[in-house]
Amino acid sequence: MQATESRPLPAHPSEDAWMRAAFHELHGRSLHGFALLLLLGDQAQAARLSGEALGMGLDHVDELRHPERAAAWLRARLVQSALALRASDLQPTAGALTGLGADPAVVAALGALDTRERAALIASMIEHLDPRDVAALLRRDGSRLRHLVMTARRKYLAAYLGAAPEVTVAGPIADRLHDVAQRTIG
Repeated sequence: MQATESRPLPAHPSEDAWMRAAFHELHGRSLHGFALLLLLGDQAQAARLSGEALGMGLDHVDELRHPERAAAWLRARLVQSALALRASDLQPTAGALTGLGADPAVVAALGALDTRERAALIASMIEHLDPRDVAALLRRDGSRLRHLVMTARRKYLAAYLGAAPEVTVAGPIADRLHDVAQRTIG
């Protein structure tokens, strides 16, 4: 079953069936979206890896001590599987990402990052996960986590500015934004 499918909650479910259906409903779509971004639009691998992670989560849903951390747990499993993939295993599809609203410059900038950097950027900047969740997801904390996130942001911004069309709005605000972006890169 693909992670993007939505299963209705059973009419008279057992507690276990209800919990599993609710877990799938709560995490399935967002996990698949994370996977699509992480794997640069490779729909087949995104469906497979998010499905595997969600399946593991469903198998252990009753063991969760901190349900609010489930999103990070699922993404950590997905990232570990993605790190095991070879570049030849991926078939990036920019169209899958543009379907999510990402313009070509965003897709190019994400492609400039390695898998761990993409995970850091997506989790912290796009999904706005709690810093504890980002740390758990990436298995890094403190200065190592801050360094990874800052490096990912800097590389992403540099690649985005290199791929984005020139700013057509002139004026002091556009100039200041451009200056800030250049300082961030340097």
